Amino acid sequence: MKAVSCAAIAASILFAAATPSFAQDTVRHLADAQGREVVVRTGMPAPEHYGPKPDFAALDRDHDGTISREEAEAFVPLANDFDFVAQNGNRISARQYAQWDYR
Repeated sequence: MKAVSCAAIAASILFAAATPSFAQDTVRHLADAQGREVVVRTGMPAPEHYGPKPDFAALDRDHDGTISREEAEAFVPLANDFDFVAQNGNRISARQYAQWDYR
């Protein structure tokens, strides 16, 4: 019986997650197989506002024409997207950085 309840809750959560939502936060009230209320809250955290991205030269501290993973740590969004921007390489070129839009 407990497995059925867990399956019903899981199905309810998947249904709520699959339902399109345009609001920042969504609260859905569903019922599990035994009729108990299940509250599902979904949404994204508030975005951090880092402002405009810094100039490439400001991040390229050693002036070698590329941004290393360590240099990227100076700008959190770039550090988070490093593998994507570097196309799974170990450095980011000026061209790659210019094409990257972190918002």
